[in-house]
Amino acid sequence: MVIDATRRKSLVAAAITVTALGGAAVPASAATSHSSATSHSSAASVVLAASLRGANEVPVAGGPAVGDKDGAALEFIQVKGDKVTVAVTWRGTAEPTDLHIHQGAKGTNGGVKIDFGKLLKKAEGHSVTGSVKVTDKALLKQLTTDPGAFYANLHTAEFPGGALRGQLHAVTTVSDLRGGFQASVVTGKQIYQCKPADGGGYAFAQRDVSAKLGGGIRHSFVAPNSGTPQWVAPDGTAVTGAVLTKTPNGTGNIPELDLKTTRSGKKHGLLAHTGEILRLNTVGGVAPAGSCTPGAVVGVPYSADYVFVQH
Repeated sequence: MVIDATRRKSLVAAAITVTALGGAAVPASAATSHSSATSHSSAASVVLAASLRGANEVPVAGGPAVGDKDGAALEFIQVKGDKVTVAVTWRGTAEPTDLHIHQGAKGTNGGVKIDFGKLLKKAEGHSVTGSVKVTDKALLKQLTTDPGAFYANLHTAEFPGGALRGQLHAVTTVSDLRGGFQASVVTGKQIYQCKPADGGGYAFAQRDVSAKLGGGIRHSFVAPNSGTPQWVAPDGTAVTGAVLTKTPNGTGNIPELDLKTTRSGKKHGLLAHTGEILRLNTVGGVAPAGSCTPGAVVGVPYSADYVFVQH
């Protein structure tokens, strides 16, 4: 199922606000409750990110309500020593009642491992930042070495079992927890062309992508069949990407990606300081299977959330 484009547009970003004049984006506000965010370059510091959606929640038969289909959130986690700092911004959902990190792979539920609930008293508008102390060294080691085995969960009164959920992903370039925003696909297609396949015959292979993201960001390849993706903002800033990792996201969905970026546009503006991009919460976009007519080109609709990590 491709998520409705109108609803996607209304959720332009979990941590992005586009101004009426310049189209600039305000990144997620994030500083610890008692100190500023620190550099990821520190060997003792690890930064994780999660893009939270209601569709990621896993219901339990007879259990409390889960899955706010209208909400979205972007969360950054920093682990440094025994201090775990969270910075989260939400949109389209009610005021959170709980905020946790759970242990559990995608598609499964697990117990609460870190509770940020008390920090919600410090929420300002649609965001909250702060730190908690975690003394379980084994837990912290597992969290930082295998973040995909954990997920962030935001609860509301309407959805006590979990309104929004997102698996954690390590990021490598962020120098400040304030450096990141999210933009979702408003309309988009993965474009494939029928080409000679390994072992003989023909099959559809990636040719390009054509997508419009929140904030007016355009996503395509620098040239068809180049294999190099690019993102171009209305202010003339732009980046290209090189894939670092691919994570499968279920049958019928293109994989999630972590991409290292290189600036290709203006030096100042929305995308100028983007060092890394995560493509998360992918739906659809998979190349058609089976034989095809040589040279044929098809576009397959898809949706995704793109997290732009600033350095």
